[in-house]
Amino acid sequence: MIGKIISHYKILEKLGEGGMGIVYKAQDTKLDRLVALKFLPTNLTASPEEISRFEQEAKAISALNHPNIETIYDVDDVGGQKYLVLEYIPGGTLKSRLKQLKSEDKTFSLSEILDYGMQMAEGLAHAHKHRIIHRDVKTENIMMTEEGKVKLTDFGLAKLRGTVQKTKTGSTLGTAAYMSPEQVRGEEVDHRSDIFSLGVVLYELVTSHLPFKGDYEAALSYSILNESPPSVKSMRPDVPQALEKIINRCLEKDRTKRYQHADEIVADLRAIQQKISPASDKDRKKSKLPLFVGGAVGTLALIALIYILLLPKPATRSEKSIAVLPFQNLSAEGPYAYFAGGVHDELLTQLSKVGALTVISRTSVMSYEGTRTPLRQIAAEPGVRSLVEGSVQVMGNRLRVNVQLIDAATGAHKWAERYDRTLDDAFAIQSDVAQQIVAVVGAALSNTEQQGLATAPTENAEAYRLYLQGREYYNRLGYLQQNYEVAQKLYERALALDPGFALAHAALSKVHGRMYWFHHDPSPTRAALQREEAEIALRLAPDLPQAHDAMGMAHLLGHRDYRRALGEYAIALEKLPNDAEIWAHIGYAHRRLGNWNKAIAAFEKATQLDPRAADLFWDLGGGTYWVMHRYAEAVRACDRAFSLAPDYYAATIQKGWTYVCWQGQLDTLRAALSRLPRDADLGDIETRTLPHVDLLYWERQADSLLQVLLMTRVTVFEGQSFFLPSSLYAAWAHQLRGDCLAARAAFSSALVLLDSALRELPDDFRVHAARGLALAGLGQRDEALREARWLQQSEVYREDAYGGPELAETRAQILAQSGEASAAMDEIERLLAGPSWLSVHTLRLDPDWDPIREHPRFKALLAKYAER
Repeated sequence: MIGKIISHYKILEKLGEGGMGIVYKAQDTKLDRLVALKFLPTNLTASPEEISRFEQEAKAISALNHPNIETIYDVDDVGGQKYLVLEYIPGGTLKSRLKQLKSEDKTFSLSEILDYGMQMAEGLAHAHKHRIIHRDVKTENIMMTEEGKVKLTDFGLAKLRGTVQKTKTGSTLGTAAYMSPEQVRGEEVDHRSDIFSLGVVLYELVTSHLPFKGDYEAALSYSILNESPPSVKSMRPDVPQALEKIINRCLEKDRTKRYQHADEIVADLRAIQQKISPASDKDRKKSKLPLFVGGAVGTLALIALIYILLLPKPATRSEKSIAVLPFQNLSAEGPYAYFAGGVHDELLTQLSKVGALTVISRTSVMSYEGTRTPLRQIAAEPGVRSLVEGSVQVMGNRLRVNVQLIDAATGAHKWAERYDRTLDDAFAIQSDVAQQIVAVVGAALSNTEQQGLATAPTENAEAYRLYLQGREYYNRLGYLQQNYEVAQKLYERALALDPGFALAHAALSKVHGRMYWFHHDPSPTRAALQREEAEIALRLAPDLPQAHDAMGMAHLLGHRDYRRALGEYAIALEKLPNDAEIWAHIGYAHRRLGNWNKAIAAFEKATQLDPRAADLFWDLGGGTYWVMHRYAEAVRACDRAFSLAPDYYAATIQKGWTYVCWQGQLDTLRAALSRLPRDADLGDIETRTLPHVDLLYWERQADSLLQVLLMTRVTVFEGQSFFLPSSLYAAWAHQLRGDCLAARAAFSSALVLLDSALRELPDDFRVHAARGLALAGLGQRDEALREARWLQQSEVYREDAYGGPELAETRAQILAQSGEASAAMDEIERLLAGPSWLSVHTLRLDPDWDPIREHPRFKALLAKYAER
C-alpha cells in the first residue's frame, strides 16, 4: 500500500494493525494535511458482521465532537474495501508511552495521571451522553498528542443504542485484561462497562501493572470475576488515598456500586488535583500584593474605583430589550441534539431583524446554558426587560416546541405557547414565535421587517434542517477546523437538495472564509470558493442581509479589501441592526484600515449587544487598545474576558504580553504560563508552547530553551500571523550560547523547511518573514534583504494598520541582523511613533535587537520614547 493513492489520499506509511483494522498514515492531497486511513485487514475475509461493525465505528465517531475523542473526516471504500479517514495523531499511544517509561525504570507523575484521567473521563462522558459505549477502552486505544492531550480512538466495538448486538450470544468483545465482569460473562453491557475499563487504565498508569492477570484467558477471566487486585498504595506508597478509592470504585465487580457517570470521576480527580496544587502560588501573590498597593487601603479603593469607572458600561435597556435563553433539548435521540441549538439560533436571527428591538446576542446568552441562575440575575447582567426561554423535543417526525416570554422584573409570564407539529414546520414555528414576541413587547414592525419574519428561506424542509445543523457546528467555540468541515458538509448537503437556498450559500461562504483566514486551508482555491458562494447568495437574494455579510467577509478575509467590506456590512445592518457579529466585523475592518476611534465605537456597540462575549473583549477590545499603546485599557479588557470565561487562557497570556510592552516586566506573563493547564487551548492566533519559548528566549535562558524545544517536538509554531520553525529558535539559542557551528546548522535546517513551505505558500507573508530571519542568521545578506523588500511591498505591510506593524517589526529585525542599522532604526522610529506592537521595553528585552543595541541612535530612541 505504501506509495499508492486512494481517492485523494497518498499512503505514506503503516501505523499499526489490530483485530479490527489496519491503519496507514496518508497525505490528503486536496487539503494538504496528514490523515490516518483505517482499512479492514486484508488477511481476513470480511464477514457481514465485520463490515457492519466497521460501519458502526464510522457512525459512532461521527456522532461525537470532543477534544478527547479522535475526529473522523470521512468514510469511503475502494474496490469494495471500506476505510475511514481519521484525524492523524502523531504522538503515539498511551501503551507505547508506558512501555518507554518502564524501560527507563520511570512512572507517570501524579499530576500527569490526574490530567490524563480527567481527559479520558471527559471523553467517555461525552460519548455516553450521546448513547455511545466504547467497549474497548485500553491504553492501546488512547492516543497522545504532541501537546499533551489524550484522545480516545477505535470506536469499532462501540454499541449504538438501539442497534442489534454485533456478536453471537455469549461471545465477548474488547481486550481481555481490560474487560468488565459483564463483558467476560458475555452479557449486554452499558456505559458502566467503560468505567470499569477506565479503572483498569488508571491502575496501570499508577502502578505500571495491570490489576488482573492470568497465564491464559480462562485464568484471567476468573481473576476479573472473582479476585481483588493488589492495593495501589502497596505498589506505590506516594499515591493519595483518594485516588486509590477512585480506582477501586471504578473496579467494582457489581456495576451498581461503580461510578454511574464518567462526569463523577472527572469531579473527584479534579478535587485531588486542586489539593496537590502547590500553595506557593497563593503565597507568592500575597507577598507581592504590597508592591502593588503599598499596603494602603485608600490606594486599593482608588484602584478599584478607577477600574470600575473605566470598564465598559452596560447599556440602559429599553422596554423592548430581550434575551433569548438557550433552549432546553428534550429529544431522546442523539441525532436531534443539534435541533434545540439550531432553533434557538435562528430565532435570535429572526428577532435581530427588528430594528425596534434590542436583542442580546448568542454568545452572551449561551453562558447560561445548563445553569440554574435565577431569572432576575440573568436579566440584570445583560440589562434586559424580557426573557424568552423554551424547550425543543423531537419524537420521530414530530417537533414539539414550548416557548414562554417572561417579564424580567416580576417573573410574570407575558406570553406562552406550545407547538406540536412535524419537523417540516420548523421555520413556521420560529417565524410565529418571533412575530408573537414582537407583538407582546409592543415593537413596531415595518413592512419589510414583517415580510422578513414571514418568508421562509427555503421550501425544502430537509434542506432547512441540514442548514440548522450546520449553524450549530459553525457556532461552536474555538474556531476548530473539524467543526468547520462538518458545517461545510451539512451546508453542501442542504444545497444539493435546494440549490436556490441563498441563506445556505451565504453560510457556506463564511465557512470557506474562516477556513482560509485561520490557515486551516490557506489555498487560493478556498478564497475563491468563499467569494463564489457569496456571489451566488446575492444573485439569488439581492436583499438578504446574511448574503451581504458573507460578501463583506469575502472582501475582508479573502481579499483584504476592507473598504468594500464596510460597504457590504452597512447594507447588512439595514435589515439586521442588532447583529453583534456584524458590528464586530465592522470593528475588525476599521481596525485594519487604521480607523481606531471607529473600531473602538464598533467594539462598544458589539459589547452592548453581546455583553458576555469574552472573545470581543479579548480580541477586538484588548488587541485594539494594545496596538494603540493604551495598555491600561488593554489589561482591563483582558481581565473582563477572563472573568467572563475562566478557561479563556489566551486572555491571560495576552495580558502578560501587554505588561511586557507597558512596563517591561515579565512576572505577569511568567505567572500566567505557570498556571496554564497542559491542555489549554489558546485559539488559532497562538500556540501553547510559543509564549513559554519566547519568554525563555527573552530571559536568555539558552539551555532551558533548547530543552523545551527538544521536549515539545514541535516542528513549526504556526498561527494566524506567524510561521516559525522550532529550528529557528534553536539557532537563536545556540547564538546566545556562543556556539556558531550549531547555530548555523539550525539556521540551515530552518531554511530548508521554509523553502519547502514557500513552494506550497508562495505569497504567505508569514513564511517570507521567517525566511528573512533565517537568511540573516546565516549571513546571506543579499537574500535576506530581498525578503525585507518583499515584506515592504506586501499588501499586509502597506495596507493593514493592525497586522502591518508586526510585519514591519520583523522587517526591522532582518535589517538589523543584516548590517542595515540605519534602515532598521527608521522602521523602529516609525513604529514607536504610531500604533504598533513595539515598545521601548520590548526593544530592551528582545535579543533580536542585539546587533544594533550599542548604536548611539538606538540608545537615543530608547531614551526619547521612554519619556513618552
